[in-house]
Amino acid sequence: MPVLTLPKKKKKAPKIAPRPTVVVPRYAPPAIPGQPLPGWLTQKLAGLRQRFLLVRVAERLALYCAVALLLLAGQMLLDWLFDLHVAVRALILCGDLALLGFFVHERLLPHILRPLGQTACALLVEKHWPAFRGRLIATVQFAQPRYTSGSADLIDALQKETQIQTRHLNFDEIIDTRVLLRRAGVLLIVALAWGALFVAVRPGSEALLKRVFLLSAKVPRKTEVICLSGNKIIPAGDSVTLEAMARGIVPSHGRITLRYDTGRVQEITLDPKREHPDHFSIKIERVEEPLTYTIQLNDGTSEPYQVKTIPRPNVKSIECEQVYPAYTGLGTVKRNVGNLALLPGSRLQIHALANSKIKKATLRLIGTGQERPLTISGSEGMDLAGEINIPATGLTGFSIQLTNEADITSGDETQYRIDLIPDRPPTVQITQPERLQELCTLKAKPAIGFLAEDDYGLARIYLCYRIMQGQDLDNGDTPAAGGGEIKKIEMDLGQGHPQSLSKRYQDWNLASLGPSVKEGTNLEYWMAAEDANNVTGPGKAESEHHIIKVVSEMEKRAEVMDRMLSGLSEVDIISGDQTKINKDLQGIIQEKPESKDSKR
Repeated sequence: MPVLTLPKKKKKAPKIAPRPTVVVPRYAPPAIPGQPLPGWLTQKLAGLRQRFLLVRVAERLALYCAVALLLLAGQMLLDWLFDLHVAVRALILCGDLALLGFFVHERLLPHILRPLGQTACALLVEKHWPAFRGRLIATVQFAQPRYTSGSADLIDALQKETQIQTRHLNFDEIIDTRVLLRRAGVLLIVALAWGALFVAVRPGSEALLKRVFLLSAKVPRKTEVICLSGNKIIPAGDSVTLEAMARGIVPSHGRITLRYDTGRVQEITLDPKREHPDHFSIKIERVEEPLTYTIQLNDGTSEPYQVKTIPRPNVKSIECEQVYPAYTGLGTVKRNVGNLALLPGSRLQIHALANSKIKKATLRLIGTGQERPLTISGSEGMDLAGEINIPATGLTGFSIQLTNEADITSGDETQYRIDLIPDRPPTVQITQPERLQELCTLKAKPAIGFLAEDDYGLARIYLCYRIMQGQDLDNGDTPAAGGGEIKKIEMDLGQGHPQSLSKRYQDWNLASLGPSVKEGTNLEYWMAAEDANNVTGPGKAESEHHIIKVVSEMEKRAEVMDRMLSGLSEVDIISGDQTKINKDLQGIIQEKPESKDSKR
């Protein structure tokens, strides 16, 4: 069997460290400075270089300016024909600037940044005047540093000979200006034509020029459309009037295109106004959704304008609280806006919530013609708060006017009725004695009973009296007649201001009223009451006036006996009437009914 042998592995050569590179400096002989050029030759060559630079730069500038005007005119023409979009105009402008920048960078800047040297200028002179046969170039080259030496006498002789040959030569004629003149002529023709056309079609050319440089302007047309209505923000459901004015050729009618946000498109014919034939308008009824409109008159079309619709601001909810006057002691009570029966002197606090962000809110007071601002609060600017001071008369209600951030007002506001419920004056009456005239002795202490009431509380009750001079009860005088100083005794009401008080006053000592009270004197007295109304009041009331006649004890006994006898006589009369009634009733009961045959 054959024996398989594995190939032997090759041994790797040992790594040898790289040898360092040896840099051998090249021998460069020292440069020998050249012999300087004469001043006259340096000046002539410098003038030639400057003229060459000016002519070449002027040639290219004239060419580039003419091209720039043609490009500008071409873009203005395209824009007038096709009403280019701003992006297209920007792209064309960038292309024109890039083309001009390329020409300037490749053809103009090299002449400015790298002007001709003395050797190149000498070559131009040798080319124009071949008779020099290299003398001028040799003179210039000998002035430059070199590595070989030369004869100084030979160089001086060469410079003198060159000076003799160039003394009367004008180097300016070397530069040919015919190309410059041709290009300048072309530029002049293009500029004149461009300027004449620009002036002839003004102001349309001004608008086109602005559009070239991406400024805001319209493409000039025979008819310029000036939209008078512009962008509008209206309440949803309101009507909107869209109008425009025609300048230039005024057509007999126009057209408006409405594009709603839902995708619906509507075209409507526009008719001019009778008084202004160049004004066109139309009223769109009940606009419920946003739309974009454009107006076309003849060949002119307006920019697209928008009509935005937003809901009118209104009050979503409202709460009211009545703050009663302090004298009532009722504090603060929540009130329903459907039943605002308020006490004058109260304060009505209003808290409302709007359906959108509010910029201005006002309370209108119906009946008084006044307005009160509402405070706007909340993170979303929808919380409203205000207060109304309730007067005694005039106020019949209130409404809330809102203005949102889009200056849309709330329109017809809801009116909330207010009924003014005045604080009625108190009532007071004397319950005891019942008779208007009484006889009393000086030792008597008559008991005065009274009843006083008020709807919000009594503040003061007085027993008022005065001495009647020269009055006699028997002569038919009325109880209120008489004169004299009125004196008052204030009653104790207890704590607070009670709404009702029934009380008897028994501490009235007639003998202590003074020496002027004696037998035969008449006292007129009555009760007076005041409520606690310190806003529109106080309300006051008086009872009927009663009379007390001061008599002797004998007269009083006689008056008591008369009352007793009068009472007994009344009892006898009543007893007799009762006996008669009983007899009549007995007779009716004992009477037999008639038979039927007797009736027949």
